[in-house]
Amino acid sequence: MIKNILANLALALAYVVLPLFLPWWSVAIVALVYGYLATTGLRAFSSASTILALVWGMWVQRYNIPNAGLLAGKIGALFGGISAVELVLITAALGGLIGGLFGYLGYSFRQVMSRN
Repeated sequence: MIKNILANLALALAYVVLPLFLPWWSVAIVALVYGYLATTGLRAFSSASTILALVWGMWVQRYNIPNAGLLAGKIGALFGGISAVELVLITAALGGLIGGLFGYLGYSFRQVMSRN
């Protein structure tokens, strides 16, 4: 239990810190490594996706709140009238999907490597 909590905290920290120095897709590499080390495919997908969705959602809100959602509202208008809140949720869901798929890809890669 403690081991899982520490692994999830390390994952969240890596999701926050790496994009400060590397491109945004560096979170996919972190999820891939996490998935490779995960014990089950469900844990690889669910932990990587949930934590990245939360991190990206909070990251977007960090920039959305100071300008009262004006920028997100204008970007949402470019995409057919999406509200600022919906844009934040879509961004978080996209992050979750990226994290989950790459987490499961890492787990699957380990399964294939252990067969050979």
